[in-house]
Amino acid sequence: MRFTASLSSLTLVMLLGCSSQPAIDLDAERNALMSADRAWSEAYAASESPADVFVAQFVDDASLLPPDAPLAQGKEAIHAAISGLEAMPGFSVTWSPSGADVGSGGDLGYTVGSYEINMDGPEGPLTINGKYLTIWKKQPSGTWMVTADMFNADGPPTPQM
Repeated sequence: MRFTASLSSLTLVMLLGCSSQPAIDLDAERNALMSADRAWSEAYAASESPADVFVAQFVDDASLLPPDAPLAQGKEAIHAAISGLEAMPGFSVTWSPSGADVGSGGDLGYTVGSYEINMDGPEGPLTINGKYLTIWKKQPSGTWMVTADMFNADGPPTPQM
């Protein structure tokens, strides 16, 4: 009886150890993240409703962590935060990813990059250069969506010459 139980346990362990999980191509997922981030930036820049395009990339319970402002939790709060920025005179933003990584499970990753914000200041046009970190989660459909986004400036705004 003891031998049969041990043999059954050994067989179960072997079967579980041999389960065929599809191999995750982490390089392909990193490339997909870079492409998703670039496409998001391009769609934002080309849109007549950029706040809508910006928020569309987020999961419903996502977080936006803007500098010098409270956490924006959820799509509605994120939309309000981005709309507030866009309402500033002369506001425009561009961003570009410089790197991406994906966890070994292939369903969570991040991109890092730089951004440039332009706006009108009290004494003329200003530029703010900074960096960002965006955390992405792969959806059951296979698409990557943003779960958290954080950005901050490299320094104070500089006057445009």
